[in-house]
Amino acid sequence: MSRRPIRFTLQATPAAVRAARHRISGAVRGWNVALSEDMRFCLELVSTELLTNAVRHARGPLTVSVALEGGFVVIEVVDGSTTVPRLRSADRDDEGGRGLALIDALCPLHGCELLPAGKRCWAVLPLRQTADAVPVANPADGGAAHDSARWSLTRAGARLLLHLSAQG
Repeated sequence: MSRRPIRFTLQATPAAVRAARHRISGAVRGWNVALSEDMRFCLELVSTELLTNAVRHARGPLTVSVALEGGFVVIEVVDGSTTVPRLRSADRDDEGGRGLALIDALCPLHGCELLPAGKRCWAVLPLRQTADAVPVANPADGGAAHDSARWSLTRAGARLLLHLSAQG
């Protein structure tokens, strides 16, 4: 089966999130990628968080792109809002506010870039757990530095980039 990237548009509604999440997961399985149950869950969780943030904060249609790059899945969601997502802390009883923290914990690379008519939020998810993966990068306890609203690089992501550059 082809491993070409997929791209589709959907309306920014809560009902569309579930269908899009399953479409993303189905596309990755359709590329004959062996996904453990844990990795499938992570893929669907990251997809859900990117999509839910766009539905909650944007207007109009959303464009979703999913690509396989080496051992990584790259998920992008383009929406019509120019408000950049911010990492925030959620109280124990809050029903929201954890999406970006979850993405940060699961994806070594993620970010947001402004476009002329909105923004693109993206996340890179490894298809395998690495032995030296950092479970949660938190600036408060010495984790990743969030020095840019445009992108974030966790310690695991920095190690990954160093490893890839040494191979190339």
